[in-house]
Amino acid sequence: MATTSDARHFSSVSSEAFRAAMADLPAAVSIITTTSAAGVPHGATVSAVTSLSQDPPMLLVCLDEASDTLAALGPGRRFVVHIVSDGLQDTAMAFATKGAAKFDGTDWTYSASGQPLIAGASVVFDCTVESFCVGGDHTIVVGMIHAIEHSADRPPVVYHRWRMRPTIPA
Repeated sequence: MATTSDARHFSSVSSEAFRAAMADLPAAVSIITTTSAAGVPHGATVSAVTSLSQDPPMLLVCLDEASDTLAALGPGRRFVVHIVSDGLQDTAMAFATKGAAKFDGTDWTYSASGQPLIAGASVVFDCTVESFCVGGDHTIVVGMIHAIEHSADRPPVVYHRWRMRPTIPA
């Protein structure tokens, strides 16, 4: 049983306090790409990607409600998740901005599924949108994974305390 001297004191949850606390949670850096129904490529850098199910293979991606990439997605649409490898930090920073010039200067091509595929990622997941769930100012996109490309020789980067840091290979 906790005593008064053992009680922890929590601050109110301001946006700034939440951001500062979450900055201490290291997260993989990922770039999500897709094409709109008109064939225009879209992409966004995110730190909220996680596995959901092994059977069937599924993952979750959280995208800001104001994201053009989210606007390009719809039920059954294809998208690609790129786990950013060391050396792609500048690309990740470019995709973290708003605007149509994200793909300028980026080494990319179209995947077999017709989605933008960025060269040099540590892991690539080719997915189809299964469902959406609104969560505050973000939307959770549930994706069914159809193909995986894994390059174990490319260490991923993590985002921690507002910096991208390379991981150390095992």
